[in-house]
Amino acid sequence: MKKTAKSLLQLSMLIAVITMAFYGGMNESKIRRALGVENIHAQGMSQYDDRFPLMFEALDIVRSNYIDDTVSEEKTKDLTYGAIRGMLRSLGDQYTRFMDPKAYNNMSIDTKGKFGGIGITIGIRNEQLTVISPIEGTPAYKVGLKAGDIIIKIDGVATEEMALDDAVARIRGEQGTPVKLTIWRRGFEEDGKEFDIVRDIIELKPINTAKMLDGKIGYVKLDTFSELSAEKLEEQITTFNKQGMKSMILDLRYNPGGLLPSAIDVARLFVNEGPIVHRESRSGRTVTYYAKRKKIVNVPTVVLVNKYSASASEIVAGALQDHEAATLIGETTFGKGLVQTVFRLSDNSAILVTTDKYLTAKKRDINKMGIVPDIAVSQDSVDAHEKAENGEEDDDRAPGKVGKFAISELHGKNGVVFKKNPLKDIHYTVVNNKRYLNVDDVAQMFGTKASIDEKTGLLFIDSLDPDEEEEQKTGLDLEKDVQLKKAVEYLKEKI
Repeated sequence: MKKTAKSLLQLSMLIAVITMAFYGGMNESKIRRALGVENIHAQGMSQYDDRFPLMFEALDIVRSNYIDDTVSEEKTKDLTYGAIRGMLRSLGDQYTRFMDPKAYNNMSIDTKGKFGGIGITIGIRNEQLTVISPIEGTPAYKVGLKAGDIIIKIDGVATEEMALDDAVARIRGEQGTPVKLTIWRRGFEEDGKEFDIVRDIIELKPINTAKMLDGKIGYVKLDTFSELSAEKLEEQITTFNKQGMKSMILDLRYNPGGLLPSAIDVARLFVNEGPIVHRESRSGRTVTYYAKRKKIVNVPTVVLVNKYSASASEIVAGALQDHEAATLIGETTFGKGLVQTVFRLSDNSAILVTTDKYLTAKKRDINKMGIVPDIAVSQDSVDAHEKAENGEEDDDRAPGKVGKFAISELHGKNGVVFKKNPLKDIHYTVVNNKRYLNVDDVAQMFGTKASIDEKTGLLFIDSLDPDEEEEQKTGLDLEKDVQLKKAVEYLKEKI
């Protein structure tokens, strides 16, 4: 199993566990138009008739000779679907894919912004089913799933060859029903760890965190590009403006994308005139989408991005960077600049085919390259180059195992030992053959803060003050979130 965290994310733009809520309240034709679909039916294949007898010949051999003589009509359909999937897979394009009738119908279901699930966005990374981001407050978030977790099994079924749409269907379900995910992450055993999760009604909100930070800096984390994203963002910006906002941070980290019209409308809040994005077909035909209205953000702005910011997030980030409407801080984005068109087949299944590519306002092709931020700050590299006791970089530094620890395993005054399993999984870190457990991480499990008296070695645990409680509630921690910290420092210099 490949487990390198440096491998390139293969993220599906629109098919994720939370996908259905992206299209809440939209009728079928409107959904398809938003996705770039023009109600296209597959055309006749008569020009390829001389090539297809080979496939039918193979199918006939299977039906006539396979050891199980009960190859039913349903099984024949499965064989046909498998052949289509194999054909599309041979193109080497992870975005060109087949959707069976159930998966295709899911695109048109009016969920009104709610659906049964566990609250994660998933994609394919390094040819493995991967958690892109858990939604705060959902069952997945509460049990401790994290961005980058590899889903090995769903209810005991291996995901190695599982199509993304199939994984989505297996994870979603009725409220109150259980689903078991086997997860691998760095520090877990080779076979992974099982998480039993009870599905709940997931209500997808474009904005879950919005706060005026110190210095009148308006902070908004935009989680999705759905039909309501631009509207809700505009309302929040208006509120910030009334509160005297002097600068703004738009956080697009872990945002995998969504609807193209939504991305264009969000960018228009920051750009007065000119192109937002270009859409180019293989023939070279280009459609350009322009800013149409007076912008409402007129203060210094930072857009936070990381390697999980994809598709619609990149459209917004690219437009604001090209128009110098914002400064990008963080990591190089994912690099998905492709458009898929849906072709409906005769049995209401469909194939999604890559037909166009996106170019930024200045016609930069960012596919597979991503958008390089103006100021690079890698969240993953924090503490990666801390000096060991001898002053040299410590190559022995590595995450330890998770769960219950024996007292003999923890050497050093910063060790914390539980008689029983901790409330949630915690890691210790090995430095110079000594194992350390981060005291702050332990304290946060109890909603407290902790410190160690350097003279006595005693651990002190205290309650949080109101500001710290709000910080923990919103998940904003300037000391641990170095990208956000850099954005705040940068904007304070601009005010």
